[in-house]
Amino acid sequence: MSSLSSLSRAVSAMMSNQSALNTSAHNLTNINTPGYVRQQVVMAESGYSKVGMNETTDFQVGLGVDVQAIRQVRDQFLDTSYRQERGRYGFYDAQNTGIEEIEIILGEIEGESFSTVLNDLWVSLNELAKHPDGLETRGTFIQNASLFVNRTDLISKQLNDYQLNMNEDVKSMVSRINEIGDEIYQLNEVIVSYEIGDGNANDYRDQRNILVDELSKLIDVSAKEDSAGNVKVRIENTEFITTAGVNHMGLEASEPYSNLVSPVWPHVANYPVFNFDVAITPESNNDKGALKGLLITRGIRQGSYTDMIDQATYEADIKPSIIMNAQAQFDQLVHGIATTINDILSPNTVGPPPMLDTANAPYGLDGTQGFEVFKRTYVDRYNGLNEYNVEDPLDPYTLYSSGNLEINQELLTDYDKLPLQKLLNEPGDSTIINDMLNAWDQPFSSLEPGLTAKLNFNDYYKAYVGDVGNNGYAVGNIVDNQQMMIQQIDNQRSSLQGVSSDEELGNVIKYQHAYNAAAKVVSTVDQMIETLVTSTGLVGR
Repeated sequence: MSSLSSLSRAVSAMMSNQSALNTSAHNLTNINTPGYVRQQVVMAESGYSKVGMNETTDFQVGLGVDVQAIRQVRDQFLDTSYRQERGRYGFYDAQNTGIEEIEIILGEIEGESFSTVLNDLWVSLNELAKHPDGLETRGTFIQNASLFVNRTDLISKQLNDYQLNMNEDVKSMVSRINEIGDEIYQLNEVIVSYEIGDGNANDYRDQRNILVDELSKLIDVSAKEDSAGNVKVRIENTEFITTAGVNHMGLEASEPYSNLVSPVWPHVANYPVFNFDVAITPESNNDKGALKGLLITRGIRQGSYTDMIDQATYEADIKPSIIMNAQAQFDQLVHGIATTINDILSPNTVGPPPMLDTANAPYGLDGTQGFEVFKRTYVDRYNGLNEYNVEDPLDPYTLYSSGNLEINQELLTDYDKLPLQKLLNEPGDSTIINDMLNAWDQPFSSLEPGLTAKLNFNDYYKAYVGDVGNNGYAVGNIVDNQQMMIQQIDNQRSSLQGVSSDEELGNVIKYQHAYNAAAKVVSTVDQMIETLVTSTGLVGR
């Protein structure tokens, strides 16, 4: 009986060390596999058998060794830290990308800058003051005004197109998040079913952890594995992956009639995924996820100068969005320049209704009045009764707004119609032009509603560009710091869970010696039993 027990113990040692050898070989095989986490065999005593006792002590014999588990070498704290910082990186990287795109569109870093277009328009006004009747100076002014309109239209279109591209990115990101949810749920089922039969599903866990890491960059995520092997995932404090299935995100218009969309939870009556009523700050620990950063950067609609009128509206809806803020502030400048010049060349009475002020409106060389330089694309300045068609914030076609301007075609074909004469049939003078130059240098608006300091056109644009640059510098620094932090945490994770060839080769030698020792015991016990049987004859006779 003792010999058979010894044989059983030796066999258990062989099997356990064989499992350890297989695990080390598996680690070495996957040393360059992305996302692979090294595995470790946990051995424990099988128990003891009581063979006797005396007055003070039981006599026990060990029953061998068993493999209790083949576990992954992971640190939950490092995993959580990595995913949190990766989420912050995704949030600020989305904003940084938006700022860089705005800088490219404005062309201030390289290419033809908008400040050059502004300066050319101002210089042509100065030259026009020297020769108000000259066709050449009039033509130069009209052509520079046309370049101004073309460039503002281009910038407006590029900002709007980029906003729409970001909207497509939102759709793609939501789709990918839902796909990841489905993939993790499927892996949950595989892992649970595999381990019911005492299998080892650690390789599937690696695939699942890679997906959770990817998800953490896209959205704020928390993941926890239950005793059965399922990983339950919550995103933005809402159940996403459960043992019953995946709660997919849906999309709906960001606001009525908007072509921009925002993610919602269909299983909770289309409740918004993100709560933007709470300020997004590091202190609130809610600055995580590329999807949230993308939504904030994009905004909920196209911004215009009308969003700069009410401070509360601006603070709530416009300022947090990098793109909407850029659209609204830029449009404020365009609207200011267009209406300032138009109101001098084609002034209106107070009204109601406001009408062409024929008593004070300047004349063209051909005796005409009421010709504006910057025209709305679809709405004339006056109706047939010379009544001014007022700007309506609810109707974008009535606004002197970037993207809705064109140069007055009649002035392009006949420079004599440019109204620069104070008196009819009198030689031109520089009075009207000086009014435009003086207005150019007068403060017209602050960069944000509520600020007391108002700026002229040139200073406004400088402040606008400076604000974009400062935001880019601040966000860029955060992105760089997050990259360094993520790299540091990932290095710590890799040093813990990565495969070391030297360590694994040492383990192979250790387990091989242990296996050989156990095999030697089996061989010895086998010889003992063989000798016993052959020397004493049939057992039991």
